[in-house]
Amino acid sequence: MNLRSVKTILLGGMSLLVATLPIAQIAQVSASTICSPVNGQWYFLGRPGPIITQSGDLLTVDMSAYGRPTATGRILSPTQIQVTFPDDGTFVGTLNGRGQINWNNSTVWQALSFAGTWQDEGRPGPVVTQSGNRLKVDMSAYRRPTAAGRVTAPANASVRFPDDATFNAILVSPSCIQWSNGTTWTK
Repeated sequence: MNLRSVKTILLGGMSLLVATLPIAQIAQVSASTICSPVNGQWYFLGRPGPIITQSGDLLTVDMSAYGRPTATGRILSPTQIQVTFPDDGTFVGTLNGRGQINWNNSTVWQALSFAGTWQDEGRPGPVVTQSGNRLKVDMSAYRRPTAAGRVTAPANASVRFPDDATFNAILVSPSCIQWSNGTTWTK
């Protein structure tokens, strides 16, 4: 792997270690290593809407939830994306690392759902169900007891694992949870 550089950046009040790779090599890194800041279904005004798919530094945005055409874009930097909506225009979104995209037209998209089947170090297992602010984390794939918790703020949660401890979680994007113990779950 041709590592260009390693930097520490401050993103949304968190320090993140960022490795800079040639874009062609990003796909070669295991899913457990990559925490996509954009992949998944985003919420607008509290309702599910746009679905972003990342392929290298290119983005596709499914806007069918609004009866709008698919948009395309690219990643400009670790904290910015640019997307062209064919029925509207080209906009720049700033990623805050805490489950929000703040667009330059004052629109905000949020990652709000912790629900789904997640992977830990590339191994499928944790299944999160969410009912309002209540969370249940089925850890049976790892022969661990079910954990329970709650959403404490948009894109933030606290979960008590009965065989371990209570950890805080940040929904970095719809496809990435970063835990206070350093663990990252991906979809």
